[in-house]
Amino acid sequence: MTRSIIPGGNNQKHCFLGCASLQLERHHCLHGYRRKKAEEWGLTVYLCPRCHRLLHDTGLNDLFLEQVAQQAFEAKYDHELWMKEFGKDYL
Repeated sequence: MTRSIIPGGNNQKHCFLGCASLQLERHHCLHGYRRKKAEEWGLTVYLCPRCHRLLHDTGLNDLFLEQVAQQAFEAKYDHELWMKEFGKDYL
């Protein structure tokens, strides 16, 4: 398991979206066929089960977390590598 490069993404005490919860689940900020690359590049955060289910069931905060992932990646690397690896601009 790769450590997250997203600021605050490794915090296992609070939901990344702001909820206080004792239970957290690891969420890949990019999913589908991009999920494996999200794991490889450390584009994960911890979410409470409620926020995680809402995201997957309704898409709530999905674009926000995709944007957070892209911003963190580009801050560490660059936009050209982002496009090469993920092929989609969320910003």
